[in-house]
Amino acid sequence: MSTDIPEITIENYKSYLGNPLLKRRGVRVKWTPDLLKEWYQCKNNILYFVEKYMKIINVNHGLINFKPYPYQKHMLHSMENNRFTIITTARQAGKSTTTVGFVLHYILFNSDKTVALLANKGETAREILGRVQLAYQHLPKWLQQGVIEFNKGSFELENNSRVIAAATSSDTVRGYSINLLFIDEAAFIENWDTFFTSTYPTISSGDETKVILVSTPNGLNHFYKLWINAIEKRNNYFPIQVKWQDVPGRDDNWKRDTLAAMNFDTEKFAQEYDTEFMGSSGTLIAGWKLKELVHKNPLIERENMYQYLPCQEGRSYVVIVDVSKGRGLDYSAFHVIDVTDMPYQQAFTYRNNTIAPLDYAEIVYRVARSYNNAAVLVEVNNMGDQVAMALHNDFEYDNLLFTENAGKMGKRITAGFGGNNTDFGINTTKNVKATGCSILKLLIEQNQLIINDFNTINELSTFSKKAGSYEAEPGNHDDLVMGLVLFAWLSDQAYFREYTNIHTLAKLREKSDEDISNDLLPFGFFSDGMEDLDDVPVINIRSWIDSSEDTF
Repeated sequence: MSTDIPEITIENYKSYLGNPLLKRRGVRVKWTPDLLKEWYQCKNNILYFVEKYMKIINVNHGLINFKPYPYQKHMLHSMENNRFTIITTARQAGKSTTTVGFVLHYILFNSDKTVALLANKGETAREILGRVQLAYQHLPKWLQQGVIEFNKGSFELENNSRVIAAATSSDTVRGYSINLLFIDEAAFIENWDTFFTSTYPTISSGDETKVILVSTPNGLNHFYKLWINAIEKRNNYFPIQVKWQDVPGRDDNWKRDTLAAMNFDTEKFAQEYDTEFMGSSGTLIAGWKLKELVHKNPLIERENMYQYLPCQEGRSYVVIVDVSKGRGLDYSAFHVIDVTDMPYQQAFTYRNNTIAPLDYAEIVYRVARSYNNAAVLVEVNNMGDQVAMALHNDFEYDNLLFTENAGKMGKRITAGFGGNNTDFGINTTKNVKATGCSILKLLIEQNQLIINDFNTINELSTFSKKAGSYEAEPGNHDDLVMGLVLFAWLSDQAYFREYTNIHTLAKLREKSDEDISNDLLPFGFFSDGMEDLDDVPVINIRSWIDSSEDTF
């Protein structure tokens, strides 16, 4: 590109704090017509500006001009022309350099703007700011604004535009009015909801505020949700995907060498270079299926409630309830599942880790009544017995499911109290969990249980094998998943067949008898206690149900 605009001499030049590369505020440039024309060319054409005047450090060649690749040009145009941009990118694809170019142009040619560079680690954010500062120092003096502040955490110019760099936290940008919010490695930010809820007021006040989210994938978490919603045009983010093949010089030989350096971990390569959103390794649900699961936007979302399907007259529902202590740790969670026919469908979820058991019981009661007096199964291992007792005694809910011990045959649903062996709900034993996990895997992978809820999909992506069973990986939760495990166990009970007129395993076997055998084998032989169905009393579930006037 032409370099016909020379560095000009500025009379009475004063540097910032003795740095000859930085112009102090108050230093004036004598503008000529050609110089003004060049300035406007840079302002109106970001590609022209970065290609001609932006310097970067190349590991082999030192200080050189930035020559963006086609995908980097696309990223720059998107950042410029869209308020919201989300970018999933391969490792070492030049995302930070592209960001530097946009931020540099933004603060130079816009006055009174505040840019926040945030990352999951403060060090990462400050490194990006340092690259902005490096590029700024090597601009011609006539392009520079005078410097007011120039340090590791902030950068302020005399046009009243500034850049701050920090780690993401709930109070990182509190008190600021942000015009451009850039979040690096957005998929790796913990407690995203808390962070973004606190950050949103800083960006919502302006009609032109820009938000740029950039990251490699990191499982099926908040970033995945934003990405899928962007792809399906369910939010305002413009999506850009950069795979390893998009980077010039990366070919099959490069892929082979990179895989070798990664000990041929193909799943890790798929995530970090093919930008595939993957669940954890060893998950109950196969990785290929997890990638196929797509959440829906709830019809109603409020106070930890998410409704995906409204109640319909004549349809049958079950509610599966998991209970925590309500101390901000594990979640109390329940599902409403439409079991009228197969595939079964997730109609409603609730998830809260602060609610007290008795308050939780009332919510379960109201929602269950609103779904045609749905049958309710409560997990009673921990605090669940309090919820079950409240539903039975305080709310007098007449469609609460009981279980009884069936000796060597395990647990089974019963109509009510039958002696000392009867429980208000279900105690999740090793055998119950193994059976439930086996059937749940079949239901989901054969598309016979439709999952609509994002939180549930997220939990499934980290519900992995450990010590012969499955549980959430450290730092994650499985409260919603365990509700599905109990539902899967319930779906092969004689009670369920009476309630729905559906034999779940028989239906699954119709789809693939061989797949069932292969999938159940790792768990060994298991029994639901219902081998001799003729010996099991038939329960007329419909006679239990009264009409309900409650609605959700």
